Amino acid sequence: MIPEKSKITQGQLMFFIIQSQVGVGILTLPHKLQESAKGGGWISVLIAGLAVQIIILILWALCRRFPSDTIYGFLPKITGKFLGNLLCFLYIGYFLFSAGTVLAKFADVVGRWVLLATPRWALLILALLTCMYLAKENLRVIARLFVISSLTIIVMVALSLCGYVNANFSYIFPITEAGWGNIIKSANEALFPLVGYEAILVLYPFVEGKSGGKLKAASFGNMMITLFYTFEVFTSLVIFSPAVMPAVSEPLLYMLKGFSFQIIQRIDLIFLSLWVFVVSNAMVSWIYMATVGLGRFFHRGEHKKAVPYTICILFILAMIAQEPSVTDFYDQAIKVSHYTFVVGLPLILLCFAYFMRKRGT
Repeated sequence: MIPEKSKITQGQLMFFIIQSQVGVGILTLPHKLQESAKGGGWISVLIAGLAVQIIILILWALCRRFPSDTIYGFLPKITGKFLGNLLCFLYIGYFLFSAGTVLAKFADVVGRWVLLATPRWALLILALLTCMYLAKENLRVIARLFVISSLTIIVMVALSLCGYVNANFSYIFPITEAGWGNIIKSANEALFPLVGYEAILVLYPFVEGKSGGKLKAASFGNMMITLFYTFEVFTSLVIFSPAVMPAVSEPLLYMLKGFSFQIIQRIDLIFLSLWVFVVSNAMVSWIYMATVGLGRFFHRGEHKKAVPYTICILFILAMIAQEPSVTDFYDQAIKVSHYTFVVGLPLILLCFAYFMRKRGT
């Protein structure tokens, strides 16, 4: 039985999805897409958003068959207790690894742009203590903060509009210079910064209302973030020329660094401060998804008891990822695990549940 204090509205689910999807990828995505898709990089983001919507439909169809269970509850019902519990632990590992990867990239960006002389371990501890304070709360408290903090995305868009003073729309033409094949292939690169929507696998039974409303909430959240990413990629492509973009790893920050007002000298630091806030929320989302599973297995359903040692695991994962070779390994592992645990397995489980007529109450 889901406690009343842990239930959230469909609107809160939408904002939870939004905050889960906004991660570190927004800073480097324009650079990566320009390299492979040229001026059509923003189209790749739209294609990726459409692919995410299809995946959301699969996840929703699976969760709808077990409306009272999280993924940790219905996996044993579909595959049997032993295999189901094993898969549950693999999902916990996936959520923790995703959080650790986000944390590592977070420390890289902050250490490179703001706190250059601060040790990496200090940055990680500060970030994790903040996340721990929120992650140990019940879902309703977390969702309420996510609703409020989503306003920061509007401010980020407003700050990005400053760049259009120097916009040159000819930079994106011809839009199909890289060819439609490369534009579509680049959607794969844009897909991973949009991860976080898999939160529906854990949140579904906590959301009030009918299943159709839950699908609409998750879909609208994905649409908002897809449009946000598309806007930021498009903005970067019209600000930096194709000759300059390969040398600019974080185009949005470099763009804002060149602007200042009479009372504000470093707009890029304001943008980065807002980005730190939303990325911290994304990490809280991953931590919550993992600790719900750990709480179910080891703490009689109390996820907050699993938060402290989860934080220690994330600290170790982020400390390991300091060399470029390790970071590249993390990126490849995330791609493989995402396709496995968010696309492949849910589709197999849905088919198995349908043909075996397995259904929850």
